[in-house]
Amino acid sequence: MLRTALRNVLAHKARLLMTVLAVMLGVAFVAGTLVFTNTISDAYQKSSQKGFQGVDVAISPDKKDDDSAIPGEAPRLSQQVLDKAAKVPGAASAYGVVNGYSALADKKGDLLGGGFSNRGGNYYPGADGKDARYTMTEGRAPKAAGEIALDSKTAERGKYKAGDSIRVSVDGPVRTEKVVGVFTTDDGNVAAGGTLALYDTVTAQKLFAKPGQFDEIDVKAAAGTSQATLKSALDKVLPEQAKATTGKKLAKDQAKAIEEGMSSMQTAMLVFAGIALFVGIFIIVNTFSMLVAQRTRELALMRAVGATRRQVTRSVLMEATFVGAVAAVVGLAAGVGIGALLRSVLNSTGASVPDGPLIVAPTTVLVSVLVGVVVTVLSAWLPGRRAAKIPPVAAMNSVHAAPTTRGLVVRNTIGSLFAAAGVALVVSGAGMGGSDGQGPMAFGAAVLVIGVFILTPLLSRPMIAAASPVLRIFGMPGKLARQNAVRNPRRTAATASALMVGLTLITGMTVIAGSMQKGINNMAADGLKSDYVVSMGGDGVRPLSPEVSKSLAKVPEVTAISPLRSSPARVAGDTETLMGVDPKAIKELVNVDFTEGSFGALGAPKSSSTTRSPTRTTGRSAPPSP
Repeated sequence: MLRTALRNVLAHKARLLMTVLAVMLGVAFVAGTLVFTNTISDAYQKSSQKGFQGVDVAISPDKKDDDSAIPGEAPRLSQQVLDKAAKVPGAASAYGVVNGYSALADKKGDLLGGGFSNRGGNYYPGADGKDARYTMTEGRAPKAAGEIALDSKTAERGKYKAGDSIRVSVDGPVRTEKVVGVFTTDDGNVAAGGTLALYDTVTAQKLFAKPGQFDEIDVKAAAGTSQATLKSALDKVLPEQAKATTGKKLAKDQAKAIEEGMSSMQTAMLVFAGIALFVGIFIIVNTFSMLVAQRTRELALMRAVGATRRQVTRSVLMEATFVGAVAAVVGLAAGVGIGALLRSVLNSTGASVPDGPLIVAPTTVLVSVLVGVVVTVLSAWLPGRRAAKIPPVAAMNSVHAAPTTRGLVVRNTIGSLFAAAGVALVVSGAGMGGSDGQGPMAFGAAVLVIGVFILTPLLSRPMIAAASPVLRIFGMPGKLARQNAVRNPRRTAATASALMVGLTLITGMTVIAGSMQKGINNMAADGLKSDYVVSMGGDGVRPLSPEVSKSLAKVPEVTAISPLRSSPARVAGDTETLMGVDPKAIKELVNVDFTEGSFGALGAPKSSSTTRSPTRTTGRSAPPSP
């Protein structure tokens, strides 16, 4: 039977080519997704590990559990903490880290880095006058206000060199800085296409923190001192709202974060691979159904000479296994090429990926082969089962007797039940309304689609009848096409289902995307009456300078403007965010439905009082950020 199966595969190479292509495409998408995501993840992880090579222990602010009553973040680290860390036994050196948002413009005025990661930091020279984190390849390190150093990739993209001037924005207003140096770094964000600008420590503290404060303190262990030993020594001298973390743990945590970030991309790409395989199932079933129909007399003759039903079924499944294995191997090779191509495409878009080898993990190979073989075998099981039911007497007939309608009746009954259940779920979900009905509606839509797939043979006849006027235009070929389609509803359904799946997914995705876009636009339009919202680039968290609102207010075309300031606060035992606005202008800029009160009640009490609240005075005297 094995020899017979292999000969049948070789005898039907042309017809099986479509099956090979269908499986190969699905496997290629799966393998390409795994190769691409594994390659990107590995490159980022190795790049991040390089960034922690000079950090044995990192000290950072830590908000303790018992500080939950105090809103906001933990206070930054002081110079005193840095001095203590540098004197801890086992510490070779310690340097303070200050970082924040710093947007850089190219010579045309466009943002460098595309807003992916525009960071600013400080150059903290050690005893030898150098910062171990950065290596200057051109010029020198910044030493005073107005000076800046750029990472080499940013300098290359912006065509900057030492001595040039560059436009920078930290909190809104544009600053012009002098490029005094170019450096290299192992920062993964820079390797991925971000930018990094360095200032002297005093300037960086003024821009991103406060004078004498740091966001982090990195400590280098002396020779013979382990990271764990150094961490234990630092824990004894650190203040309560500070914590020490070893470099190994930081690298491990960042690697885990990268892996989790890649998992969402991997899942989305695997969904499309699954769709390709799902469509391929219909092609495989149709192909093997035609092969079984063509070999009716051959299979019946095998039954007549003693072959059992199981042997006949196994012969068809062996053919499917061989075809699936070949398609899986070819698809795996194509998937490796797709993974490499995707990385090249990603680099060409400007989102640079850290250098690294192409990762073809054993899991990728195993999954690709299993997917190709299992999908093909499962798809060929029904045609193989049908082949086993061919009676030996069929060997004496030129054509096997047409199947009875019992199978179609059973299929139509099952399909009707699925479709009715799907409609009921959709209707009930729509009746529930809101988010509670979304789950039943989504599940009902999936059940309804499955019901329609099952009912395709039944639906094919009226659909073909409706298309008859169009087919008459083509004369005799159109008439033959209509008769062939009606003659075998199962075959017509198997062919049409593959196209139907693709069109259903395309239509569904288009409707969902359009609905979401319209919903978002409606939400923005309903909530805002203003024409523009001005915020800082990047993550949008960095506050704007008060100068921005003053400059905008002077523009003749601006009729209303309100700065916006946010601050964490403790309200009735819960942590909330308080928003500060201009009560006179805000009502012209946003739509808010009040259940009680109005914007007019905002601001300082109108009654005269000699008692002044320190908080209110501070809040009114400090200009809010837009």
